[in-house]
Amino acid sequence: MKRRLFSLLAFLFATTFVWAQRGGESTYAYLQLPVSPRIAALGGKVPGYGGEKDLSLSVANPAFAHARLHNALEVSGSLFFADVKYSYASYFYAIDSTLTVGAHLRQMWYGDFVRRDERGYEDGRFAAYEMALGLHASYLLPKGWSVGASLVPLYSSLERYWSFGLACDLAIGYSDSEGLISAGVVAQNIGGTLKTYSGRHEDAPFELLAGAKIRMRYAPLVFVFTLQHLQNWQRRFIRESAYSSALAKGTDPSEKPSMWQEVSTELLAHPIVGLEFHPSRYFFVQASYNHGRRMAMITPAQYSLEGFAWGFGIQVRRLALRFSRAVYHTSGASNHLSVAFYFSGGRDAAMRPYTPSLRVEAPAQELMEEDEEE
Repeated sequence: MKRRLFSLLAFLFATTFVWAQRGGESTYAYLQLPVSPRIAALGGKVPGYGGEKDLSLSVANPAFAHARLHNALEVSGSLFFADVKYSYASYFYAIDSTLTVGAHLRQMWYGDFVRRDERGYEDGRFAAYEMALGLHASYLLPKGWSVGASLVPLYSSLERYWSFGLACDLAIGYSDSEGLISAGVVAQNIGGTLKTYSGRHEDAPFELLAGAKIRMRYAPLVFVFTLQHLQNWQRRFIRESAYSSALAKGTDPSEKPSMWQEVSTELLAHPIVGLEFHPSRYFFVQASYNHGRRMAMITPAQYSLEGFAWGFGIQVRRLALRFSRAVYHTSGASNHLSVAFYFSGGRDAAMRPYTPSLRVEAPAQELMEEDEEE
């Protein structure tokens, strides 16, 4: 078993090294958006948050799909800038106590545009649309370890033109038997275009993520830590922030920052910190800070809350409602709303941690019956 885990980790990091050497820009950027309010409120990325009955967390890290997600459905929607709309839906099914499969659909609408001819006269309207269909599988290993993978066909349409691509996610996760600690590593969006707009192949926005969750035993607090962009240590954020700061101060933007500025700025660009407060089993509030996002989106002449996000969740019997607001730029923020319904499970199942050891000792049906009794 140790050899298998080592082989998987070696493959993840080898894949990371290969993609990190590739330059240029990526396509299908909507794959980087958070699929649910809970993820958005925790900084947009949560590869290490396991042990919860939340479908979106299993989309973020497919290794964390488990038997308590059996026969559960979640739908969410988000409003971004310039009337851009984003929606997501997912469904999971437990084959047995160790194997869980699922699917999710992500859609991005960019609105209607005016079509004009070569002389500038209006010639009708057209739309822009993108979609991703994810197929997930997770398998539980002994001692709380699990592995998962997702296969994601990609589609993009602009007027009468379209492109098609394929990507996959590979993940490994760990959850302790008490549901207090979890950790995970995800190699996300490995792939690219198969049928292109222009005939030039483009990569999907590959990213290597690692994270952990720590739930306090005697306090209603959950700490969530994430490391993003682990495949990129080329200090791309430094050059952008240094250039913007120089322009704001009226100094020479070509002036090279000091070594301390380079190292400190690079190190701060990767962590995301989040916190959840659970005053009761039916309600929680969240907040997070993503310094990398703030560095990329901040306007030096006008500081705001870029990089901050907050949200809350309510559980009413088998229905879960969640809302969050994430600040991307001074010009505005995005709102996220989701509704989840658990056809099998107790009324508080979506809020509490599950026990990985139960999945080994009991079949999926027994876990579902436990939820029904509550």
